[in-house]
Amino acid sequence: MNSFGRLFRISIFGESHGESVGIVVDGCPAGLPLIVDDFLPDLERRKGGTQKGTTPRQEEDLPIFKSGIFNNKATGAPITILFENKNVRSGDYEKQRDVPRPGHADFVAHKKFAGFEDYRGSGHFSGRLTVAIVAAGVIAKKILRQVETSPQTPLQRRGAGQDPNAPGYLTNSADQWKTVSVYAKENRQNPTEAEEKLWGQLRNRKVKGCKFRRQHPIEGYIPDFVCIERKLVIEVDGEYHHEEEQKKLDAERTKILSRNGYRLVRFENDDVLKKMDWVLKEIENALESEGDSPSPLERELEGEVLSVLNGITITSNILEIGGETDLDKGLQKAIDKKDSIGGIIECRAIGLPIGLGEPFFDSAESLLSHIVFAIPAVRGIEFGTGFAAAKMFGSEHNDAIENMDGRTRTNHAGGIVGGLTNGNELVFRIAIKPTSSTPKEQNTLNWNTGKVEDASVKGRHDLCIALRVPVILEAVTAIVLADLIMLEQRIPRISTQ
Repeated sequence: MNSFGRLFRISIFGESHGESVGIVVDGCPAGLPLIVDDFLPDLERRKGGTQKGTTPRQEEDLPIFKSGIFNNKATGAPITILFENKNVRSGDYEKQRDVPRPGHADFVAHKKFAGFEDYRGSGHFSGRLTVAIVAAGVIAKKILRQVETSPQTPLQRRGAGQDPNAPGYLTNSADQWKTVSVYAKENRQNPTEAEEKLWGQLRNRKVKGCKFRRQHPIEGYIPDFVCIERKLVIEVDGEYHHEEEQKKLDAERTKILSRNGYRLVRFENDDVLKKMDWVLKEIENALESEGDSPSPLERELEGEVLSVLNGITITSNILEIGGETDLDKGLQKAIDKKDSIGGIIECRAIGLPIGLGEPFFDSAESLLSHIVFAIPAVRGIEFGTGFAAAKMFGSEHNDAIENMDGRTRTNHAGGIVGGLTNGNELVFRIAIKPTSSTPKEQNTLNWNTGKVEDASVKGRHDLCIALRVPVILEAVTAIVLADLIMLEQRIPRISTQ
């Protein structure tokens, strides 16, 4: 009922306005290092009250370890983690007890549990409990970092004809992640004057609402600056190589960028050093232009895409709010209407081995879908091309296999075939409904009088729940993958970390 998983198993408990919420995590390898600081980044991402459109209710959300951790390491016994509820206003719910809120579990919970349910803040049905799920996800993510990375990840593929000796072009070896990271770090340590000056303009602000990253690798090619949200690459060029060599490098870059849907804007050093205002204007113009592939599929709510030396990496980001890819615009629609709004979130996992999952009832999609719908407000899920596949021909949708590692030319399947992971990137999206608690007046039943009446939901609620879901989606994905990895005996009972 309140548990999930087989070898990596979680059991959730608590109510929104009870003393605490918490989770028991069973199956964690002994010796896995775990301290409070490990949990804080993800817990902070989930918090309300820290960004526009989220509930003003703020909790400390400091994990309290009650069992399973000794001397800052997992003991191998079940890990119990509590989160105290300190900022509650239960009176808001006493006033509306007689009128179950439309879109909430009030009515069905009352029927199922005969009125004994804790109705304050939706009780055990509340999104408050997702703080515990995020905590379990932190543990699962640490476990997944021990897994040997699959050779087929988007940042590791080589384009045909690449020169393996050219700077920034890497072979598809097991050490490629390490090589990419080292190369990027070296570049950051030895920037040109022009690169450093432009980075000073880009690093602490958003241009047209977009965030830039420095030395972010794309299939082994490491450009100077990248805007993932609008798929734009910026290069600052000093002295060229030999002209023929430069043409060859440019041709390879173009292939890589085209394959990933990126566009390229290039400036010379003198442009940046002497015409900064013009350079920034040109960048703004490039961001505004649609290009061939303006897809914001890698938009992130916050933070940077994680680059790890090994292990499985999971990232989630908001694709749209209220049908708008401009998230602020989508939120403003709800603000103007004095209503709530929903959104679409995408999750990606790279480094997965081939063969996780089973053919039928425990397929990778089945398990992910099962746990995803434990996130309050989820209304739909699709993998790869999802529902768009219904409009495609088979020859269009089939992913051509390119090599013995299972790499495919396209990824319409989203990284899962026959219920099993195929070594390519796992890609799926979920639909989040508008927050049910809306200040708009609505009709509902008064179960004491038996009559329908107008009611408005009071209290502290999210304008858009989707804003807080990306880290929760990462957590549930990590929980499923950790369990599947353990079932394949790819993780020892004693941690190697």
